[in-house]
Amino acid sequence: MSKRYKDIWINKSSENMYSSHKQVGRSRVNKVREGLKTKKTHVQHKKNNVTGLDKLFLLQKDLFRDGLNLNEYVDYLTDKIDKKNYYYRGLNSDNIDALKKRYGDLIEKENMEYNRIGDEKALNRKRRKQFREKRRKLVYEKRRELIGELFKNMKSSNSIGVLRNTELLSDDPDRWTETKKTLFSGGRYIETQDKKWNKVYSVIVSPLSCHLFNLHSYEGMNRYVFEN
Repeated sequence: MSKRYKDIWINKSSENMYSSHKQVGRSRVNKVREGLKTKKTHVQHKKNNVTGLDKLFLLQKDLFRDGLNLNEYVDYLTDKIDKKNYYYRGLNSDNIDALKKRYGDLIEKENMEYNRIGDEKALNRKRRKQFREKRRKLVYEKRRELIGELFKNMKSSNSIGVLRNTELLSDDPDRWTETKKTLFSGGRYIETQDKKWNKVYSVIVSPLSCHLFNLHSYEGMNRYVFEN
């Protein structure tokens, strides 16, 4: 043996002597890593058990979206059976009845949903109407109360140009536009003469009905209506 090959043989022998990996001593080394041997090497696919009838059930959804009513669907189904189309060839009477019943159920479900929505809308309209009527009644009564309080305060007022005899005046809020024209005959600025009745008057003529109840927003007004 030449010196060169002898040295190579000695080095290889030394490597084998001191090596300690998992494949040492095996006559055949698998190329796959050791850890992969415990893992599955293939995926087991489940069988697809969808029948032709199942596909016809799925098709019903598309026909339903297209707007076919029950009679039109029955005509469609009969035509397909007469023409012996692929998925319709093996249908028996029970299958046909099941298809008709399920399509009828789809229509019935939609009708019930429309009726429910219609009932909810009608109920909401009724509730909104009742709420508006309740709010209008509360505003009317409160404004009438404040008008009466205004008349009472004006009787004891010393302001110039303010009507003190208010007994013949109406406290009806619906007539307030005309009534308020008779309260003052002119003179000095009333804002500086009698703040007691002027404060009530300012609330009555406020364009915001929530101010009648010492509130400052429509949200607060709505809560007040709900709670009273």
